[in-house]
Amino acid sequence: MRVALNFLDAILFSNFFISVCAVALAWETYLLKDMPISLRLGGIIFFATLFIYNVDSLLPYKFNQDVPATPRIAWVQRNRLVLITLCLISVLCTLYLYYTALFELNFWFLLHLVVVAGLYSIPVVPERERFIPLRDIPLLKVFLIAYVWTAVTVQLPQMEAGSNIFSADSMVLFARRFLFIFALTLTFDIRDLYKDKLTGTLTFPGKWGVPTTKYLALLALLLYAILLPGSVDTNVRLALGLAALSAGLVIWFAHEYRSRYYFLILADGMMLLQFLLVWWLA
Repeated sequence: MRVALNFLDAILFSNFFISVCAVALAWETYLLKDMPISLRLGGIIFFATLFIYNVDSLLPYKFNQDVPATPRIAWVQRNRLVLITLCLISVLCTLYLYYTALFELNFWFLLHLVVVAGLYSIPVVPERERFIPLRDIPLLKVFLIAYVWTAVTVQLPQMEAGSNIFSADSMVLFARRFLFIFALTLTFDIRDLYKDKLTGTLTFPGKWGVPTTKYLALLALLLYAILLPGSVDTNVRLALGLAALSAGLVIWFAHEYRSRYYFLILADGMMLLQFLLVWWLA
């Protein structure tokens, strides 16, 4: 049992699982747009996500906060060398796949995503006599995460396939994905309620409470469901509807005292589940 838990922690805390979820959502875009899946772009997204999340885990900012140590922080401290090695491998793989690709991705579009993701946890924004990261700007965190994830998993696959990212159906898909990620991200604000209060980070549950935050997340999922055009195949509608229902249940039963596995497997796993449902039913 202990060996299994150690293995599970390694998969989750090394950000391998969340990187798989990123690839799954990107491939879902290919399925929804009826475009051939690109293994190379999937590799770029996987290794880039692995790099960004592990670099974020290693930042001194995370260890200098006056908050109780979590199992994740303890795991990262014990495995710093492993994560540094993983960062080096993942960034090299990302660059190799990008520069040897036959397709073109807009450099400036990629750059703005890298800047937002890179400054997410780095104190660069002046506030009184100190600097804070983007994530600590009041109420901004969930919007940043939802935007970057949506841009990566919706816009990049369409760019790779040469599809018009500003067409009506592409913009609707962007809005749907944003709402879905936004709803899931709010659950992590619920999880981090106590820590965010200690660090002075203003979030939705910190300002309006957990019940109101849950209603907001469910409203986002409702809008997501409303944005499903009538022309969409019935099986696709069923798949996306089941994904929204599953996410809604995870959100409804979330609270700040839930096990870390509840959020890292169930909440994050809703992205993987959505892809699997679309792939299976569509």
